[in-house]
Amino acid sequence: MKQRLIYIFIFLCCCLSGCEYYFEPEGLDKDSKLYVQCIAGNTDRTYINIQKAMGINSGGDIMPDVESVSLKVNGRECAIEKFVLPDPPENPYYAATKTSLIILPQEQEEYYTLKRYNLWYTDAPIKDSDQLTLEVKAKGMEAVSATASVPQKVVIQDVKATPKITTVADFDVTYKEKSMSFDVRIADVSPDDYYGVRIPIEVNTTYTYEDGRSESHSYSAYAGIINRSGSGVMDEIQNATGDWTPALYNNYFIDSFGSRNMYLIPGNRIRDGHIQFDCNAYFSSESIRQTYDLDPETGLASTSYVVISIKGSYKVEVFRVSPEFFRYNKAQSMLENNDLASVGLSPSTFSYTNVKGGFGVLGTLTGTSTPWYQAPAEPEQ
Repeated sequence: MKQRLIYIFIFLCCCLSGCEYYFEPEGLDKDSKLYVQCIAGNTDRTYINIQKAMGINSGGDIMPDVESVSLKVNGRECAIEKFVLPDPPENPYYAATKTSLIILPQEQEEYYTLKRYNLWYTDAPIKDSDQLTLEVKAKGMEAVSATASVPQKVVIQDVKATPKITTVADFDVTYKEKSMSFDVRIADVSPDDYYGVRIPIEVNTTYTYEDGRSESHSYSAYAGIINRSGSGVMDEIQNATGDWTPALYNNYFIDSFGSRNMYLIPGNRIRDGHIQFDCNAYFSSESIRQTYDLDPETGLASTSYVVISIKGSYKVEVFRVSPEFFRYNKAQSMLENNDLASVGLSPSTFSYTNVKGGFGVLGTLTGTSTPWYQAPAEPEQ
């Protein structure tokens, strides 16, 4: 019996190792095509990113020679300008030039991200229910076009935020994990619509020493959404099957909304208008008194104290996004997380485009923001 199993195993290995999968990339076998991304909505500036999807057998410059860019809002032409990159930000701790590709702080990293792309923009106002038409022409390439409708704004009715401390057992180690649980109630949820959520946070910390000295530090970020609140088998199943989709648009291109920190959810997953989720960043408001050794090098026993005052704040941003924006990000998420395809055991998942004659996306969204709320104090452990 053991010998038979060995032969069966060898036979299966030969079958798997002998498999080959052939496919013809539709539309990219000969000529290059334009790849255009634009996310428009109720923001001050709208960026249009114009790239070239290179044909397999094509050559030439990797950047398209753009001849014209047209964005119409309700049939009216918008003023379009080429984005001119400013001088790189200065930082005394990093040697950076316009051509360097060294490890950079965040602001310089964003500069070089912008430098790599062919950006155009308009400051024309765009509001909900507007109809958009985008057309791009480049020398020696097929012209592309796309149309989209801007969705209605979301009405936020109520926000509840509750700090949580959960005991986590990891083998023989037990530790406390802090998080914030949100319940956001919105009006007029449609199962046919798509929504986005983002949680900006700010934390200000002041250190006041016994001798009267004080110093302050602050930072801002976005809290990462990790899952829906609740417990039970169904919650875990729904999380695993994709209730939440991270917006991957801004991982590759630039938009005014900063979509990288947005999480998307279809309306048919929202129950009774409640969007429930947890955030992996904990931000509190509290005051702590700590003692410290005046001279740690000598080990002297004399001590002093410092009062650490932490003031955290947050707000909730809810977006209604267009089907095109959601489908594009859903397709990008599936491509990023297709582990079987990365090891050659399945075909790659599909990509999405609503750009006629080329590739990319014209997506729309509208955002609604609450005021800043002060974060609650840390609960008793």
